[in-house]
Order: sequence, then C-alpha cells, then structure tokens
Amino acid sequence: MIKFFRKIRYNLMETGKTTKYFKYAIGEIILVVIGILIALQVNNWNTKRNESRASENLMNRLLVESHKNQEALNENIKRIESLITDSERLLQFMGNDFTNTNEKTIDTLIYSVLASPTLNYKSSTLDEALSSGAISLIASDSLRDFLYQIPSIYAVIKMAEKREDEDSTNNLIPYFYDNISLRQVDYRFAPIKDRIGKSELDYSDNRIILKDRKFESMIDNKMFLLNTELNRNIEYKKFNSKTMKLLEQEIEKLN
Repeated sequence: MIKFFRKIRYNLMETGKTTKYFKYAIGEIILVVIGILIALQVNNWNTKRNESRASENLMNRLLVESHKNQEALNENIKRIESLITDSERLLQFMGNDFTNTNEKTIDTLIYSVLASPTLNYKSSTLDEALSSGAISLIASDSLRDFLYQIPSIYAVIKMAEKREDEDSTNNLIPYFYDNISLRQVDYRFAPIKDRIGKSELDYSDNRIILKDRKFESMIDNKMFLLNTELNRNIEYKKFNSKTMKLLEQEIEKLN
C-alpha cells in the first residue's frame, strides 16, 4: 500500500503536475491523521473495555468478601448477645443467698464470661485494591466512598474488642485466679477437661463470689464493654449491607 502511494507521488512529480501533487499530499496527510485518530479511538475503546472487565472482576471479589463479612458479623453479634445475656444472669444472682443457686449454673456462667468475642473479618481483596490503587477502576463515587470508609469502621470495632479483652485479661481473669477454682470450671466444660482432671485440693464453692461487690462491678463493666462491641458490629452490619447493595447495582450496570 505504501509503495502504491509512493508510485502515485513519483508519477505526479515526473509529469510536472505540482498542484495536483500538493493536493494529493494533503489528502494523504488527512488520511494518515484519520487513521491515527481511528487507531487511538480503537485503543481507547480497548482500554475502557479492559478497565470495565477489571472493575467488574474487582467488584465481584469485593462482593464475595462482603458476604463473608456479613456472615461473620451475624455470628459475632450472636456471640456478643449470648455473653451479654450470661453476664446479665450473673448480675441477677448477685446478693441473693447463693446456697439456693445451682453450682453448675454459676460455673457455666463463669466459663462463658471468660470469653472475649472477636470478629472474623476478611479484607485481603479490599486491602489489595486500596494499596494498588485499583479501587479507582470503580466508576461509582458513592461506592468508592463506602469502600474507603471500611478500614476505619473496622478499626473502631477492633478498638472496642481490645478494651473488652484488656479488661478481662487485667481484671476479671486475675480475680478468678484469686477467688475461685478455675480447674473446677474447666473440669466441667473445657474441651480438654478429661486431661485437666478434677482438683484434689480443698473444695472451692465458686458461688461465694456472688457476695462480692468487686465481682459485681467487673461483670457490670463487662456488660457495658460488650454492649459497645455489639453496637459497633450492628453499625458495621448495616453499612456492609448498603455496600453490598451498591456493589450489586454497579455490577448489574456492566452486564
């Protein structure tokens, strides 16, 4: 094709048709420019198509991750609510004649409040998208804004978990070491109770702590901290639900 155009130009110059030569040259330039513009348009179209595919793939992965987090939130909310209920039951037993309370019931509640719930959060896809800048592939401003907020929301949950865990570690558990037989509790409920075995020391009536104001205050504070955790998890669950809806809407637009 190039040889063909060169031959035309050569013939025009040889025959002295200068005006026609210049007109032809201008036309050829115009054709080259049009070709370049078409090539750029095709390249832009391919780039946008690839970005659209990458965006859809990213949003699908984020949606899967969000569903996993929603399930984890539901499970964690149930755990926290159960712990709050058990803490409340302990408070209801406080001050009463503990001899009228079933020992196994109290040991069960003690074993329960030893736990500190933790959200099983998944973030590998979001972390990758944020660190690599791939989040910019998502066209929706509102969806990107939601995704940018998630790390800070989770950080608030982790802070609430840390406060509750530190309170148990620094106060409640040391209190149990000093005032009850944890081996007695574990012998009844721990997964390795058979290996722990029954204590051969003097019998400890763990119900005695139901008369202790310090224990009452610690359980009261545990309930307060757990309730804070619960509220943070519920808030994130609502936010995550909205995020999933936005992801689904944006994915639908691309199909």
